[in-house]
Amino acid sequence: MFRTTIYLVAILLVVSYAAANTPSVNASSGIKGDWDATYNIAGQTLDGTFSFEVNGKTLTGSVFTEHTGEGTINDGTFDKNKLNCTLKFEKHESIALTGEFADDKLSGTFTTEGMTGTWTAVRKK
Repeated sequence: MFRTTIYLVAILLVVSYAAANTPSVNASSGIKGDWDATYNIAGQTLDGTFSFEVNGKTLTGSVFTEHTGEGTINDGTFDKNKLNCTLKFEKHESIALTGEFADDKLSGTFTTEGMTGTWTAVRKK
């Protein structure tokens, strides 16, 4: 009986130690990577992609749509599951983008060419 109790206590200690020392996934690493995006503006829908990099609260990366071409993510922040950035393109007006990360999905609003639209993104498979 005593031996069984010692074994159970040892197992509980090992499990507790492992749980306490397992790195958790934080929100910053949660959006890192490639995403398929859908933009909705003025009754039109457009597909695109994001590739996010996160370093602390700094958000960088790239963006692409057939309409805008390739662009970069500038002045980006990601904090407390909220993102803000400017998408800059060579042949298109910059796009101000805000959004939120929830349930492994992204969504928000954007402003470009004097109009505001909505966007969503899901992780690329």
